[in-house]
Amino acid sequence: MEFLILGIVVASNIIIIKMKFDKGRTEDGIFDTLLLLGITILFSGSYAGLIVGTIASLFISLFLLASPPTFFSGNNGFFKEFKKRAKRKYG
Repeated sequence: MEFLILGIVVASNIIIIKMKFDKGRTEDGIFDTLLLLGITILFSGSYAGLIVGTIASLFISLFLLASPPTFFSGNNGFFKEFKKRAKRKYG
C-alpha cells in the first residue's frame, strides 16, 4: 500500500512540473525540479525519509503552482533588483 501511495505522490509531482513547463513557467519548473532532486538526494538514506521528502516536495510544488517564484522574472525579481543595485553602486 505504501508503494502505491508513494507512486501516486511522485507521479503527481512530475505531472505538476510538466504542467508548469507546458504553461511556459520555466523558472518555476526548473526550481521545482531541482527541489525534487535535492530532497530525493537528501533523504535517500532511509525509506521513511524518502517518503516524507517526496510528500513535502509535492506540497511545495502545489504552493509554487499557486504562488510562482520571481527570481529572474517580474518587476521585483531578486536577480533583477541585485543587478540594478550593483550597477548603481559600481557602474
